[in-house]
Amino acid sequence: MRRKLSLCYLTPLTFLLALFTIPATGQDLENGQQLFQTLCARCHGMLGEGGEGPSLTRPNLIHAPDDDALVSLIVGGIPGTGMPGSRQLRGEDGPDVAAYVRSLGELPPEEMPGDPLAGAEVYRSVGNCASCHILNGEGKGIGPELSNVGQRRNAAYLRRSVTNPSADQPKLVDRFRGSLNAFMTVRVVSEYGTYEGMRINEDAFTVQMRDLAGEIYSFEKGDLLSYEKALGHSLMPGYNSVLSETQIDNVVSYLMSLK
Repeated sequence: MRRKLSLCYLTPLTFLLALFTIPATGQDLENGQQLFQTLCARCHGMLGEGGEGPSLTRPNLIHAPDDDALVSLIVGGIPGTGMPGSRQLRGEDGPDVAAYVRSLGELPPEEMPGDPLAGAEVYRSVGNCASCHILNGEGKGIGPELSNVGQRRNAAYLRRSVTNPSADQPKLVDRFRGSLNAFMTVRVVSEYGTYEGMRINEDAFTVQMRDLAGEIYSFEKGDLLSYEKALGHSLMPGYNSVLSETQIDNVVSYLMSLK
């Protein structure tokens, strides 16, 4: 049982932060795990391995440098991203979820079967990855930036992204939130031709998109012959028919080293 603190002059969030300074017990972690699997697993995976949201199985979290920041993030979310707050949490629930998330970072690091140096060469040569991805300021920003991807994703997710990029693309419109919103594939047919690319912006009357060459187009919806949102589809080709298993292992190891 945790020691009770005075509630005088404490807001609910301040109270949560104060509670978290007391070490969590096994019961706290069990409660945190149950809440995590109910509220967080949809995006972060049942074991925090990542998916639509980043992997949490690492000791250092980009947006939560300390425990107080982690509780604040869980309760309040991250404005402007796909990370919502969980303001329905009460009492010790927020700190319990935070304690469970921290416990995920204590898991032993994944063992990579490949050679990251060889993977870097594949990235630069046969993979031609810089034609769509930015890494440390170099490349094209058509696909997601990869500068610190090893901090955000786990090896299984990265392997799927290389071999079957469509696997983790949302199949429902409402799942395109936060960073994923910039990577919805759309197909447009106008009197001038057919266009396919990533949606940049859309409102009731217009849609803007960027194709694989980096060209940006804007269309009036009323002038289009057809407009399709290709849910569950990625413009990135699968590399399982281009790279050998060894090369894929090497590329994944290289991407996991980018932290």
